[in-house]
Amino acid sequence: MPRQDPTTPLPHDPASPRDLRPVHLRARGAFPGAKPGAPVELLGEVCDWQTGIPLASTPTSKPDERIAEATLDLPVGMYSYKLRAGGSWSLDLDNPRTRSRDRIRNSVLSIGGAPEPLLFAPAPPFVVRAPEDDHCIVTAGVRRGHGTSLRLSWESDDARGTIEMTRAAEEDEHLFFRAELPAAAGVIRIHFDPGPNEAFSLVLAPADDLPAWWKHAVLYTIFVDRFAPRPGASWGHDPGRDRPAGGHIDGIRLALPRLAALGVTVLYLTPTILAASCHRYDLVDPLQIDPALGGEPAFERLAAEARARGIRILVDLAFSHAGRGFPPYEDVHARGLGSPFAAWFHWTTPSRGAPKLRHYGRRKDAPLLNLDHPEVRALVLSATSRWAKRGASGLRLDMAAEVPHDLAVSIRDTFRREIPDAVVLGELVPAHAHRWTSRGALDCATDFGFHDVLVDFLAKRAIPAELAAQRLARLDLDRGAPGARSLRFVSTHDHPRFTSIARKHGGPSRSGLLGLFVLLAWPGVPSLLYGEEYDLFAETPIAEPEDVWPDRMPLPLRPDSAGERAFSIIRSLLALRASHPALGRGALEILFAEGGLFLFRRTHEGEILDVAVNVASPVDMDLEDDEFPVASLLFALGEARLSGQTLTLAADAAALVLRAR
Repeated sequence: MPRQDPTTPLPHDPASPRDLRPVHLRARGAFPGAKPGAPVELLGEVCDWQTGIPLASTPTSKPDERIAEATLDLPVGMYSYKLRAGGSWSLDLDNPRTRSRDRIRNSVLSIGGAPEPLLFAPAPPFVVRAPEDDHCIVTAGVRRGHGTSLRLSWESDDARGTIEMTRAAEEDEHLFFRAELPAAAGVIRIHFDPGPNEAFSLVLAPADDLPAWWKHAVLYTIFVDRFAPRPGASWGHDPGRDRPAGGHIDGIRLALPRLAALGVTVLYLTPTILAASCHRYDLVDPLQIDPALGGEPAFERLAAEARARGIRILVDLAFSHAGRGFPPYEDVHARGLGSPFAAWFHWTTPSRGAPKLRHYGRRKDAPLLNLDHPEVRALVLSATSRWAKRGASGLRLDMAAEVPHDLAVSIRDTFRREIPDAVVLGELVPAHAHRWTSRGALDCATDFGFHDVLVDFLAKRAIPAELAAQRLARLDLDRGAPGARSLRFVSTHDHPRFTSIARKHGGPSRSGLLGLFVLLAWPGVPSLLYGEEYDLFAETPIAEPEDVWPDRMPLPLRPDSAGERAFSIIRSLLALRASHPALGRGALEILFAEGGLFLFRRTHEGEILDVAVNVASPVDMDLEDDEFPVASLLFALGEARLSGQTLTLAADAAALVLRAR
């Protein structure tokens, strides 16, 4: 097979896609405006697009150009990447392979992948197991100008076949196609037409080890300080930015009957450790539950009652930075680099003057922890084990992309040794979640891309349905982690609430229920933010991520009439999701997307549901389907009417339609 530079050739013997291979990357970049001594970094899908990998670099005879090199350990895959120096970005000028999306081009590093014009490697996200484990999904891209179709031939020990792949998505330079293959126990050999003459050997990752309870989970995010007080305490006044409201673990326990009635199966709690702030992401003692929240006794009571109601608890572990009161920080604060704990933290490397502690974001009292330091790692794993022993069924790993990969694997292994059916969820901003979920670091990852698309389409009304559908299809390509390995949401405690955004862009009558409707009808594990069941919103939201205090208001002890109506709607949708497997586990097909109209289908073992959303003028939608001619209206949000196979939707309305023969 022709070798593409920089590319390692395909192996003749199949290997697991998890196997790491040493790859020497030698790249040439042009960095106009960068200082001659500016360090060169590698960014992209080899990491997280934010934290660069330092490269050894030397100048060339041309101004602004540098040759940069590094040896990387990577599994089989195709990796988009770029070089950066002094704030200037560059393609790898010696690598002809590129991939472009929305006119943003990146170079492509191939490890055991296909040559041009095919974009494919026998590993995630191009090869993944389907949620049902009975087949795998193969995706490949063809460079534009080299064909508008793709055929896949496959062969296992006991079967073979040929499939016309279906169009899945498109980008500036590539068309993408997809096919489903039986999940054979041994090696599957596949060949593409058009494509290289040689076959690719697929060795699938082990069968899905996600526990059954997670595959049917409905998460409910609780910002602990702003959810509920201890019994009998005053409540309701918003104390303002970064000031404690007095939330208490016993208040969460008293809300369990209401949450169980809503349909919640998992409580996700923001950190409850002893910390420097009321959000508690700046640790002081990660082994101790804050006494102000009720301490160990309150958590034991919550865990016991939640377990009795069939509700599990997922705790938040945040190890990126510490706060005032953390003993090693206090020692460093007093003694500087002379402290025995100095190496526990990250320091600046200025060209002049003494190094200074690096802090989280714009803060000056939240030093970044060095997660490569052995004693810091020991503290992290000790905290992980302690929380598993407290009865949590899972943990959320904050800023998971910033955690060294081997440490993330150790965190998951440590937790699962105590709780074999536990789940480790990662707060992961990069779209290429497969890098963490396929290599033992995470079981599930947040899907911020889904959040962004629904905010743009349904809340801001800034994009048409066809662009929303296109972006969702691309996200599916990137993640390589279908079904329950994606946690999806329309609001988070670090962003303005969906309803707050909708009202800001559409006036006081606009609600966030359309967003929740699509969330609960879409694949993946859904997560609600506390108060979304009441359609809670801030009158004056702040759009700055992680500084959205108006949207972190204390939850009302009793909803108003509008909140009660919203609660009833969300409870009905969650009941439908639980009782109709197509909504919870079904395959997805986008049937129509244009203007303000979006129609998609969920199917599972003979059950078929059409899901329609309209954010434009009232419309009559033809749902004619000769194979499934019987249609019945299962659920309507807003004004919706079904006559035969014609669905009438008012503006800002949605419907679930059950199909049958």
